[in-house]
Amino acid sequence: MILLCRKEDLAATGAKGLVLGEGEDALEVVVVEKSGKRYAYINACPHQFIPLETFPDHFFAEDKKHLICSGHWALFRLDTGLCVEGPCRGDSLDKLAIVEQDGAIYLNEARTPAEIARAKRTKRNW
Repeated sequence: MILLCRKEDLAATGAKGLVLGEGEDALEVVVVEKSGKRYAYINACPHQFIPLETFPDHFFAEDKKHLICSGHWALFRLDTGLCVEGPCRGDSLDKLAIVEQDGAIYLNEARTPAEIARAKRTKRNW
């Protein structure tokens, strides 16, 4: 398991962005909290694979009920990653498996972050 963040890291904004690895193997991740539950996604809009946020840890739309892609204003459900508005409507953010233990949130994927990042890059259609 790989440490993503501590629960208190989400207190200020409700979301935390981080990068696991470097260069071509870097995996950008966003961890969000909704109603006491936490979710993790690859931080890449399915429309053009750009990171969702412009400013660090600012992922929410004004309604605080959706993640927003600051590049194209797509809105994503917090609990599923489903795009409900914007150019990628019907697509979803890639959800990552997490485990919570001792106040911390860990990545709990069978593949390494580098393997996940490489697989994501091969799906790009541009």
